[in-house]
Amino acid sequence: MKSNKLHIFTERHILRNPALTVLMKMSVDGHFDEPRFEKALLTLKNVHPLLYSSVIIDHDGVAYYRENAVQQLELHCAIRERQNQWLEVAETENKRPFNCEQGPLVRFFVLYSETDFDILATVHHLIGDGDAIARLLRDVVAAYVGIDLSHQEQILISSQNDFPHIAKPTFLVKAFTRSINKMWDKGEQPRFGEHEYQEMFCNYHQIADIGLSYSTINASEMNDLHKACKAHGVTINEAIVTAFILAMQENRPHMSNEKTVVGIPINMRKQLSLSADDCLGNFASAVTIKDRYDTKKDFWQNAVQVRSKLKSKLKSAKAPWVVLNLYALLNPLLIDAMYFAAYGKCDDVAAKKAAAMLSVDNPSSTAVSNLGRLNFDCRIGSCRIRDMVFFAPKAPGSYVVLGVVTLGDTMQIGFSYDRKKISSDTMENVSSTVLELLKNA
Repeated sequence: MKSNKLHIFTERHILRNPALTVLMKMSVDGHFDEPRFEKALLTLKNVHPLLYSSVIIDHDGVAYYRENAVQQLELHCAIRERQNQWLEVAETENKRPFNCEQGPLVRFFVLYSETDFDILATVHHLIGDGDAIARLLRDVVAAYVGIDLSHQEQILISSQNDFPHIAKPTFLVKAFTRSINKMWDKGEQPRFGEHEYQEMFCNYHQIADIGLSYSTINASEMNDLHKACKAHGVTINEAIVTAFILAMQENRPHMSNEKTVVGIPINMRKQLSLSADDCLGNFASAVTIKDRYDTKKDFWQNAVQVRSKLKSKLKSAKAPWVVLNLYALLNPLLIDAMYFAAYGKCDDVAAKKAAAMLSVDNPSSTAVSNLGRLNFDCRIGSCRIRDMVFFAPKAPGSYVVLGVVTLGDTMQIGFSYDRKKISSDTMENVSSTVLELLKNA
């Protein structure tokens, strides 16, 4: 099969990032057959060519996907021995690097019983954002039950011309990238290969210890939450962010007087001049708010405050495009080097400055990545998708990240956190507080 090259552009910063693995679990009611599952994965080569891709990098650091460069995906199947066995596998796999130049960029694990099975996808973020990977798992189940899926032409952001006309870089983004690129050009411009990346990745995961946990809000609780949000004029996502800010404030007394920095990824598909609804790839940006829960106000008054701050950012012509414009303008070799300056062997001045300016070397923020309600049927042929759990990557600049997904009427909140920055006990208290607030709001 022909191998095509596709430019890795705004997602270039993902390539050498040591903590951008997306973890997603789908539980399926139905009989599991390993040869049929293997065949389903092979079928998807004709549907999502990026799934079987590897990466090549030229001398200037420009990177490309090589579609269909990988012959076979990694698949591990085993009889399920305990209920949350998949979670143990997920935590272990999160600490295992991908070889981007060799591929594959996704690993599948299936734990099964006589009546159901759990599919765990461990995916390099280069393959897609959370929205894309959720649809990929849906397509895996569809192919497994024998449904014919049409080929999806791979669309990617290839230049800033794909952005709306109003999405121009801010003055600060232009000034920073111009200055730091100039500094980089005057230096030695070190390059790092796959071997150096593997070493840096392992070093990062000795410095950070990423834990995973999740919580569930059932259909009845979701119905109550939806009604309460509607009555107070806020979205469920704004309620989650508010609950999370209060939970962090209450359970970290030494931080109670500080504002919590929360990054909120946003799906940009509808705003791009591209038709990328059904293909793999990254089409998300993010905005950031900084807030402190006002204990003199009630929960919903605080939620309205969060809503106001978020609306201000989202209504801005430029704020939602800051991240995409930033990485579109940075020298790709400098992007690589800043991770090595923080966690590997790189003394370049520009790389160290970039790492500091973008908080790569200082986990000081949090994030809430909400995929919303997934718009697909749970019943697929002879199988039924029972639930889904999403762990958004805990990037180097953050210490807690929430991954939220709603399937049918059930919402799952996945917590990815650095145990070196926040203990498992504290994180359990945070998740319990978030759940209590959302259930009783």
